[in-house]
Formats: sequence, structure tokens, C-alpha cells
Amino acid sequence: MPQLPPELAYIWNWFTQLNQKRQCGMAVNALTSAEILAWQARHGVRFDPFEEGVIDRLDTLFLHHQNKKEK
Repeated sequence: MPQLPPELAYIWNWFTQLNQKRQCGMAVNALTSAEILAWQARHGVRFDPFEEGVIDRLDTLFLHHQNKKEK
């Protein structure tokens, strides 16, 4: 498994914090824009477009992995 580049570790940390606040019902749901904006406001962070894209991609990969585990 490739190592996480140190330059991106802060985004991974943000994603893990966001992931803990994820809403789950009958299935794992994608992070909503409202959840992401609320997290940013709470932590005094504003994602730049690159960071936002990475968070979105990590969320997509997380959901893919979760759905794969359930089958």
C-alpha cells in the first residue's frame, strides 16, 4: 500500500473528522454539502477547490468500499 504523502495528511485528518459526523440510515450516506459547510464553520476552515475535490473523492472511495463490503 502506498504511503500517504505528508503534504496531504491534513486533508486525510479533515476527512476522518468529517467521516465521524456522517449520517447513516439504512445505508451509509454521502457527506452532504451542509455537513461539510457546518464542519468548516465549526473548525474555522475554508477548503480551497483542490481540498474540496480531494474530500469529495475520498468520500466517493469510502462509499464504494462500504458498498463492496456489504455485498
